[in-house]
Amino acid sequence: MTAKTNRAPVSTGAGAEFTAVRRVSPTQQVRKQLLEAIETGEFAPGAALPSERELCESFGVSRVSVREALAGLEAMNLISIQHGRGAFVRESVHKQYMAPFSKYLEIHHAEMIEMIKVRGALDELAAQEVAVAGRPEAIESIREAAREFEAAAESGDYRAAADSDRDFHLRIADSVDGELLPKLIHMSNSVLLDSRVATFSHEGQLSQSVDEHRAIVEAIAAGDVPAARAAVNAHMARILLWLETFVPDDAT
Repeated sequence: MTAKTNRAPVSTGAGAEFTAVRRVSPTQQVRKQLLEAIETGEFAPGAALPSERELCESFGVSRVSVREALAGLEAMNLISIQHGRGAFVRESVHKQYMAPFSKYLEIHHAEMIEMIKVRGALDELAAQEVAVAGRPEAIESIREAAREFEAAAESGDYRAAADSDRDFHLRIADSVDGELLPKLIHMSNSVLLDSRVATFSHEGQLSQSVDEHRAIVEAIAAGDVPAARAAVNAHMARILLWLETFVPDDAT
């Protein structure tokens, strides 16, 4: 694999005004090109990536930039870094889920991150309200939704798991008194289904979500508001990290 060079700027010759293109760090450029190579099959599942020294020479960047790029890919569960052996593409890379979502995220990266932050704040508030109310029927309904998600996760059906994950969070929202907060949560969840499918297609993501859902349910059932908010925050923070380490196609 050879490093790509930047294209020369194009002049319109028509007096058109453009905004300046933001500079992209060497780490982002390396990570983006490695991600593309993995997604296009240049590095197949199980294949070893070039050594750090080879990557430094190919890209003309420092070892720090290469290591940060590899760490970002590992955070996305695309590679496994094995000390003393190198970096290897994970066996469970699911291009059929990543490809369409990647294209969307390239265009709407900032908006998606903002949406996840908003959704996280809304979900925290909903968990707090349900924990304070402490209605047994609501708690049992949420617990049932968590069990349904766990069953979908065990089946390995990412689309079903995404649907069940959405239902779990909406079950909490629908247990809140009032209309505005549930409505806002329904709106924020309606645009995030593909991101759920893409996230769950990576190794370990489903099992982590199962554990995090359990923690949310138990905190709500105990009426422990700080724990309920903290459990939701931890759950959403992991999703946010996954999105933030995704590199949109902005290096030209």
